[in-house]
Amino acid sequence: MINYDYFEYQAKIIRTKFVSNKAYLTKRFICKLGYTPNFCSPESFNEKVTARMIFERSPLFTKFADKCAVRKLVSAKVGDAYFVPLIGIYKCIDEIDFNQLPNQFVLKCTHDSGSAMVCLDKSTFNIEKATAKIKNHLKMNMYFRKREWHYKDICPKVLVEQYVELYVDPASQLTITTCRVRCFEGRPEYLEIDVQDDQGNDYSNIYDTQWALQPFRVDLKDNSPLTLATPKQLQDIIKLSEKLCLAYGYSRVDFLLSQDHVYFSEITLTPNAGRMVITPVEWDFKLGSLWLSY
Repeated sequence: MINYDYFEYQAKIIRTKFVSNKAYLTKRFICKLGYTPNFCSPESFNEKVTARMIFERSPLFTKFADKCAVRKLVSAKVGDAYFVPLIGIYKCIDEIDFNQLPNQFVLKCTHDSGSAMVCLDKSTFNIEKATAKIKNHLKMNMYFRKREWHYKDICPKVLVEQYVELYVDPASQLTITTCRVRCFEGRPEYLEIDVQDDQGNDYSNIYDTQWALQPFRVDLKDNSPLTLATPKQLQDIIKLSEKLCLAYGYSRVDFLLSQDHVYFSEITLTPNAGRMVITPVEWDFKLGSLWLSY
């Protein structure tokens, strides 16, 4: 079977030799967000994210992006209690003996975004499909796909983690699928909480650190019709974010919540590759104004 995604990826590699990061990202920015950016004197949040992709080159950023290396950084700051239990780290998926894995687990690559696969029941899990997907991701470098340079030098590996039963709000029965804490200049400012209702519908709510719902949305995600009560882990999430986020500029610290625990997920520095749709659009600039070091 012809893998058209891989042919497209090869074309993107070739394009990097002829189209600069700035030219490529400018075109993509305008197409997605509808206004012409100024990366040399950025004001909006998306302009500043993209300027970081073009101009900043810190080895620390690569360590944050590497799902294996970041564990050492997190451990040094908050210890190991907030990690999802790790089953194994593998150089390739063929090293994994699926017969030895528990009935539920999560597969993901260390060097990219979007490769994660969740197994809820091993008896119905399509190992052949999962193997093909992971092998395809291991062949590709995120830098060439989206020009996020800090992914370029990560050695690709495969992580297998234990499955986490996610937090369910007792009143609304909303499941918190992801908690993203947006931090500016070393301070948590907003929490983006993705939720799913008992019918499988997905929503996203944005709160301040006092759990007040905010009047803006990202990526056109609707707020949940039902009210989500403040999770008891809120203060733990905020304190952990303060310890783990960058002391300067912008960083996003992501967590998973179970009913009784907070688990570190990842640290993101260039969300949506600098093309996050923020509505109303003035919030693109309000968020940008919090990023003082640009």
